[in-house]
Amino acid sequence: MVLIVQISGFLGSGKTTTIIKLATAIHEKTAARVAVIVNEIGDVDVDGELVKSSGLYSKRLLGGCICCSLGKDLVSTIKLVIEEFNPEILFVEPTGVALPSQVKSYFVQASYILSGLEFSPIVTLVDGPRFKFLLRDFRSFFTKQMRDADILVVTKIDKLDKKFELPLIISSLREMHPVERIISISSVTGEGFDELMQSVISGRISLAMELNDMAEKADSLEGSEVGSADFYGNFRSEKLMDGNEIRSLVGELLAKIGSSCKRSNGNFIGHIKSYVSTKGSGFKASLVDVSSGVEFTRDVPPNTDEFKVSIFLAISGFNSKDLENILKKKIKKIGKKYDLLIEDLHHPN
Repeated sequence: MVLIVQISGFLGSGKTTTIIKLATAIHEKTAARVAVIVNEIGDVDVDGELVKSSGLYSKRLLGGCICCSLGKDLVSTIKLVIEEFNPEILFVEPTGVALPSQVKSYFVQASYILSGLEFSPIVTLVDGPRFKFLLRDFRSFFTKQMRDADILVVTKIDKLDKKFELPLIISSLREMHPVERIISISSVTGEGFDELMQSVISGRISLAMELNDMAEKADSLEGSEVGSADFYGNFRSEKLMDGNEIRSLVGELLAKIGSSCKRSNGNFIGHIKSYVSTKGSGFKASLVDVSSGVEFTRDVPPNTDEFKVSIFLAISGFNSKDLENILKKKIKKIGKKYDLLIEDLHHPN
């Protein structure tokens, strides 16, 4: 039997971090073989690199959303993962603009092709610190994602006031979508992960009636009104740079992109992220809130004069062409400031 676990949630809600912690904990406690399928809207991979560097078996689906344009690819990738790795638990991370019910409809197709599939309750992450903001400025699509959940998970609770903010968020979620279980977690402190792990590995849902009750077939990417842009290439310096310098450079780049994408309220709706690798090590940089700044995952790299950089941004209210122009300009400026030779490996001139 293979248990398939969908961890969904809006851009920047913490899906990849949550999956890595869950998958690692499950493997350590149960010795189960765990695999991950990561989906990105763009053609450049960021989260898949982070999953891979965590030592987990993973496959990546790039260039679209598995709830619409890449649905058939999801089914074939599930089949490939099972044939290659024979996992006992398979995590599926859709893009941040996927509708979980649409992803589930492709699980139905997979169950007709492959025997021995079981399905965990759908987990949808809710970004705790950004809850009010997303509810106010992105309510329609945000609530669509939540209504598909079997389990709602409030993330980043280490950044919330647990006496006042967290209870209000949970109360609001119960009014919006009365699920049986709402779990609060922090990837920083580990709080709530044992409860989430037990809920994931012990729960099962039936897909028997889903073929006659398919979710809406509208393109979720179009419905979210999110534009995207990406970059993958080499950054070369004339001098050795230590890890802290590289991290500072990347943080500055993401912050400048975020500042250019700010709305009138001083923020943006979406996610700007990067994966930087050199000499076998790497780190992820992530920006979801201009005021909170860039956050980093993993240690700084060793001294080097060359490193690979993947950047992906998906932001509501922008078309992709405008985001591409912003990204190109900021990369060019950061290269000039730090005397870098930048080679675009994804969109060569």
